[in-house]
Amino acid sequence: MKRAIAIVTVAFVMLVCATREVWSWGKDGHRTVGMIADILLEQRPASRDRVKQILGDNSLSEVSLWADCAKGYRVCQRPASDEEKAFTRENRRHHAFHYTDVPIAQSQYRAETAGTGRDDVVQVMQHAIKVLQGKTPKDGPAVLNQREALWLLVHLVGDIHQPLHIGAIYFDGQCAEAVDPNVAGAGQPDFGIGTTVVSTAGGNDLKISKSKSLHSYWDSDTVKGAMRLLDIRNKSIEDFARAIISSRPTAWKMTGNPDTWPTQWATEAMPLAKAALTRVHIGEGAPANGGHGKCTWPIAIDRAYTQWANQQALAQLGKAGFRLAELLQAIFEGEAEEPAYTGSVPRR
Repeated sequence: MKRAIAIVTVAFVMLVCATREVWSWGKDGHRTVGMIADILLEQRPASRDRVKQILGDNSLSEVSLWADCAKGYRVCQRPASDEEKAFTRENRRHHAFHYTDVPIAQSQYRAETAGTGRDDVVQVMQHAIKVLQGKTPKDGPAVLNQREALWLLVHLVGDIHQPLHIGAIYFDGQCAEAVDPNVAGAGQPDFGIGTTVVSTAGGNDLKISKSKSLHSYWDSDTVKGAMRLLDIRNKSIEDFARAIISSRPTAWKMTGNPDTWPTQWATEAMPLAKAALTRVHIGEGAPANGGHGKCTWPIAIDRAYTQWANQQALAQLGKAGFRLAELLQAIFEGEAEEPAYTGSVPRR
């Protein structure tokens, strides 16, 4: 019996390691974004109380993981909840909610162009905002009640600030030359992606090593690096969030209607995504899975890239946390003011 338990435990740990790369910003990154908003909203009691009314005793930091837990990822260290299972039954394409793959040759997010979709991160965020505003359209990209809309939105604000969830690099059918599917695949179904144009799957097929991709590097390594930049050695999410608030990100304030913000955020992320994908050396592509429209590419990252990426991750996490608080304030109070954080908010 003990041997059986040990085998199951080892298998579980291996599965956790194998699936970790699909976490956007990783567990710590998402929890940090939610924690920043939790702290800032203590200064906005109307929005704070509305969040509590919808989520009960769950903090934004806690629910920031639920959209990934709904996928059944073992990194949640628990089975999917009944609520998460209901969400996935109603939203069969929920995996697509977390990203869009705009070619880095493009300077902005434009719906219905290559790499975008009706149920991509931008479209679903806009829908979730409308649900929370009580303006649920009859024909939207997701089926959400207000509670699902809130915890999904908390997660997706983190996703949309991770550059490899927005911008993507594509190659020709021989996996040799970088191309823009809008041009190379013009007139073809889905712009030729998966046939004459090959996707790098959000950087998951750009391999630092056999077990590590560029995507997983941005998910986890850059978050750890951002913590080191603020001298957070104890890995405390709360300490990290408070340090980010104290140092304050720049250029995070938004203008216009809140349901336009996801498009603005995705467009803002495009130069960063391009830099993240072109500052690395990409080697020769090799066919994967039989070579049917799929390849992997070896990449090399140097110290300069690491230092740059850690700085960018720190800035993006800060923007995401502040913007999440501002977005919820705009939704629930109809206005968005800069959080007046003084550093005196009691610790939880």
